[in-house]
Amino acid sequence: MKRLPLLILLTAIYLPASAQNLSDTVNSINNLFHRYQPENPGGQLSISQNEKLIFSKAWGLADLDHHVPYTTITVSEAASISKQFTAASILLLAQQGKLSLNDDVRKYFPQLPNYGSVIRLENLLHHTSGLREWSDLAAIAGWPRTTKAYANEDVLKMLCRQKKLNNVPGTEFIYSNSNYVLLTMIVEKVSGMTLPDFTRKYIFNPAGMTHTLWRDSYKKVVPNRAIAYSKNDGIYTINMPNENVYGPGGLLTTTEDLLKWNDFYLNNKLGNPGLLQQQLTIEPIIGGAETHYAAGLFVDKLNGVKEIYHDGQTAGYVGIVESFPALHLSIAWLSNTTEFKSGLFDEIEHIENLFIKNISANTDVKTGNPSHLKLGKAKELLGWYRYTKTNQGTKIALIKDTLYFNDTALMPINDSSFSYKSSSLRFNSSGGFVLHTEDKRNLLFTKEKNSEITVKYLQAFTGNYYSSETESNFIIVLKDGKLMIEKDNIKDATLLPTYSQDFDFNIKSDADLNPLRINILFKRDPQNKVVGCELSTSDARDISFNKIN
Repeated sequence: MKRLPLLILLTAIYLPASAQNLSDTVNSINNLFHRYQPENPGGQLSISQNEKLIFSKAWGLADLDHHVPYTTITVSEAASISKQFTAASILLLAQQGKLSLNDDVRKYFPQLPNYGSVIRLENLLHHTSGLREWSDLAAIAGWPRTTKAYANEDVLKMLCRQKKLNNVPGTEFIYSNSNYVLLTMIVEKVSGMTLPDFTRKYIFNPAGMTHTLWRDSYKKVVPNRAIAYSKNDGIYTINMPNENVYGPGGLLTTTEDLLKWNDFYLNNKLGNPGLLQQQLTIEPIIGGAETHYAAGLFVDKLNGVKEIYHDGQTAGYVGIVESFPALHLSIAWLSNTTEFKSGLFDEIEHIENLFIKNISANTDVKTGNPSHLKLGKAKELLGWYRYTKTNQGTKIALIKDTLYFNDTALMPINDSSFSYKSSSLRFNSSGGFVLHTEDKRNLLFTKEKNSEITVKYLQAFTGNYYSSETESNFIIVLKDGKLMIEKDNIKDATLLPTYSQDFDFNIKSDADLNPLRINILFKRDPQNKVVGCELSTSDARDISFNKIN
């Protein structure tokens, strides 16, 4: 993109009435980033409109050890923003006739199990394959990301051990980095080139992305790279993605390069002829649920305006790139700190409000007073419920005559139906309920029994458990009246009881912004003896463990 003077450019762009004054607009943008102080980690922001760079600036330090300032050419890791480049590589290879999006993934990896349903490359692109999230599998095995230098080949080995899928391919959208590890390896198998070489030739060089490369080895020396940090108890610590997995993440770039990419593909310059329509195509979900994920890109609306975007977070790196085609506007933000955990993208939301008017009224907002629910009927609905896909337990509680589900008030429509956020919840005759979500999913919850938590009850679950799917074991012990898991890097993870035979626990990982929540549902034989359990996360369901001597 051609760089023009900021003062000239900002006079020509669309601004809401409250921000017509040029200096006010520049000051507003600068003031939004005041929390990134000169002596702390920071980031880059770039904004373009009509294919011209209208704002580009950096804040803070890229390297605290050496007091190196962040600049507009500092290279940062883009985390899951990377996926759109891996997806674009697959689309280019399809256009070149070297593969088809309809191909069975086992054509390229015959060692993967046959699950009875074909997983197509299209399913990998759109996260509808059902493949379990590899990082969750690694965490359950006791070695979360950053505790080992995982490579793409390690992920493939994990996937080859899995006996189940999360879902039948094409029936659900479940975000899984495993999909994009396999796509990366397919690019390399089919093209005969590494993904870094392929993308440099067909994407980075044509788009003019002169500061972009891949972290295919965490030991690679990268000039001008920002070091990533976390902040705990007021102290910054280095938090780098020390792994060799790339394709789902691992792109090293600048915000200006990301805007060059936006202009390149949105002007249909990728491929010959252009591939823009395929990049933005949404795969229909079998059953009618809606998804907003195209080829490594989310396609949605913000304030009634079409938005194409992807965000990401890995270790201490954070980023987002978004475009609004109707306004010919693009915004990119990259940062090397996760210290502002409560609102990583607060500044970006404020910038969006500077440039985008709300042109659509929300017609889904329910008005008027809800129906009154009798106290006796409300008490009948109290208790634990199990989400059938992940076994996760959720409690419906009564607080001051109001029912709460996931800490959100349920607004009665009638005795069996409730409004829940932008969704609705309807109880059925069997005592469970169906949550009808805004994206047209129907999530089934069953009513479960409560358990009396006694030492005898807890003692039955202690012991050693092993899974061939993770090639790992863990030990459950009883300490101070609580069940705890002991396993390698998992130390004293407390099992929190939910419904009968079910518990939740968290695994902390330096690579994750939030701890990974894991559900564990125990299984008993006809003699009522505990013989195993199933562990589930939101992105890796029903991993079987057997109790062993």
